[in-house]
Amino acid sequence: MRRIDLAAITLESWSRLDDLQRQRFAEMFLRAALRLGGTELRRWLRRRVRTAPLAAPVDPARFAISDRDIAALLRALPFGPDDADRGTGL
Repeated sequence: MRRIDLAAITLESWSRLDDLQRQRFAEMFLRAALRLGGTELRRWLRRRVRTAPLAAPVDPARFAISDRDIAALLRALPFGPDDADRGTGL
């Protein structure tokens, strides 16, 4: 599993919250801290920074593919127009 700096990610996430969300998160964290042990609290916090509202916003432009990208991808393919079966013989 990839190691993450929970303190840095939590502070970064905290900066994106408004006052009401910060208050709610602080109350949830306090209840969890009183209820859970150290390892369980880290797991709880790790789950929270991966879900809303602490998770970083998703930029849909990262998933967009332009016509130029598709053309470059098609040029890079080693297959010709007669290679629909991709060498499987089917």
